[in-house]
Amino acid sequence: MAEESWLPYDGVALARLVPAGGEVVDALVGRGLPVDCCRVFVRDRERELEVRELPAGRAVFLGAFEDGVNSYWPVLGSGAVWMVRGYDDDGGGGGEQGYGLVNSSVVGLQKVLAVWEEFVRSGWSDEDDGYEEYVERVVGRARDGDPEAFGDEEAWWARLFEEVESGVLVPEGA
Repeated sequence: MAEESWLPYDGVALARLVPAGGEVVDALVGRGLPVDCCRVFVRDRERELEVRELPAGRAVFLGAFEDGVNSYWPVLGSGAVWMVRGYDDDGGGGGEQGYGLVNSSVVGLQKVLAVWEEFVRSGWSDEDDGYEEYVERVVGRARDGDPEAFGDEEAWWARLFEEVESGVLVPEGA
């Protein structure tokens, strides 16, 4: 895993948002999150820590899928990470959005992203001997990293890793 691609968030800004600190702040100012985790999570410095109300409570922007349509937001009260699906409504219509739990915590997000990044950059090919067993271990580690994120088969990570299992998603260069 390319650890240098993981950067902490601004501790001063987080302290203003969450004066009591806690797991969310510790995880974000400690290890942080990747700058670009193989397109599934991409940081946007202009929007980082933008605050917004979600159905689950007040949350901050961490990053988005590479196309910017699906974005990651930890809820400040619970620490659970929610995904906002769809574009922001800027008054031009078509801004319909959906919301769903993506990870039980920022630490859970960190663990699953680390597994994803390792898988994508592993160098394995779907034609390699032992590839199916390797995929089983990868999916198992992702589930172990945040079991709640895989509780619903329609959830973001459950669907993404289902595509890994079915061979739709394979490591880069494979």
